[in-house]
Amino acid sequence: ILEVMKNEGDGVQWEKAISLFQEAEQNYLYGYDQKGQDDTTDGPKAAIRQMTPRHAESLINVRSNMAELLRQRGQHEAAVEMLRSALDMAREVLENVSEEADRKSGANSITPTPVAGPTLDEQQNTIVDLLVKTADILLSNDKFDEAAEAYEQALSSHVFFRRWNKVSGTGNRAVLPATITAASTNINLDITTATTLEAAIRKNLGQALAQIGKGDISLGHYEASLAITRKIGGDFHMEVAHTLMGMGALHGGPLRDVSRALICFKEALHIYRTNLEELSGANKSDEEAEEIERHVQSALKNINLIEAALLKDKESKQS
Repeated sequence: ILEVMKNEGDGVQWEKAISLFQEAEQNYLYGYDQKGQDDTTDGPKAAIRQMTPRHAESLINVRSNMAELLRQRGQHEAAVEMLRSALDMAREVLENVSEEADRKSGANSITPTPVAGPTLDEQQNTIVDLLVKTADILLSNDKFDEAAEAYEQALSSHVFFRRWNKVSGTGNRAVLPATITAASTNINLDITTATTLEAAIRKNLGQALAQIGKGDISLGHYEASLAITRKIGGDFHMEVAHTLMGMGALHGGPLRDVSRALICFKEALHIYRTNLEELSGANKSDEEAEEIERHVQSALKNINLIEAALLKDKESKQS
């Protein structure tokens, strides 16, 4: 709907698209009792318990797509609320799928019977994805406290699922605690099993934490993200440079370590220029080259500002 609903101009037919999403949601909910045992209000969450996992997954996707449409329209608060409602559904589905897997496999079975519909891995990934999308919207709107909390939940969930599945196998129960946070799950870096998703979450979490005065914790996540990205993508991966730029801003700002900031910015600049040189000989698009060039100029600007500040400080001390 988001891609094909075009009007005679350039924009998407927003109202029509929303209407179609709402109609799809009502069709998915049709015939289900939407009243919870302890809740007198109508809502799709109660109906989730009666649906097949695949049916429920479709409903969650509708809500996630509606959130994306609202985000594109600039209705960020509504988008966040839509994502949070989808997250509640996803957690309910994970509970149901896990219970069904346990029931079919039996308590002592090593190889569980597959459950029709989304796998536990897919359900777990959905939860993490919804948390990340929520955090991204909050971060883009400068709601740093809420963004940091959502990123922490995404990181904790991702690490929790990965470690649980490694020990127990994907067929066993891996249901999140109702209020999982960084405090309830050990999210120290395990570089041997870390993923690119973990690196991305930690980098954004570091950015949010830096904005709310938690510079030391922020630096820990930046360093973890950098270590993961170097291990997976190599020292000259673009994400390594992006992470170094974030670390440079943190050192040069909240942590007041301009020497360290200069080191980060210079290494990022070297990586950007290396990628730009490789790109020029690879017949890639001009857009890619222009994007990297913008990063080059940003790194140069930061370097010049810091070097000017260091020179001024040196002259001040000499006089």
